[in-house]
Amino acid sequence: MATPMHRLTARRQAEASKQHVRCQKCLESGHGTYECTGKRKYLHRPSRTAELELKKALKEKRKQIIITRKHWRNYCRKKDQEKKV
Repeated sequence: MATPMHRLTARRQAEASKQHVRCQKCLESGHGTYECTGKRKYLHRPSRTAELELKKALKEKRKQIIITRKHWRNYCRKKDQEKKV
């Protein structure tokens, strides 16, 4: 059987933990979804196809940057060798 002190401690812990809870419906903090009185907010997310296309485009861009750096290094090396000769 819980004593009044235990009940008070449990209530305080429950109230303290509510501060860190975020509602999945209205995206506000301080209450859970089941306690929500607000309207559902629309949260725009890109489609999976858009994410994959973006990822693919970034990979291609990185490849181009790497290739450009390699060509630039080779160009600089050739110029250095020409200066030495």
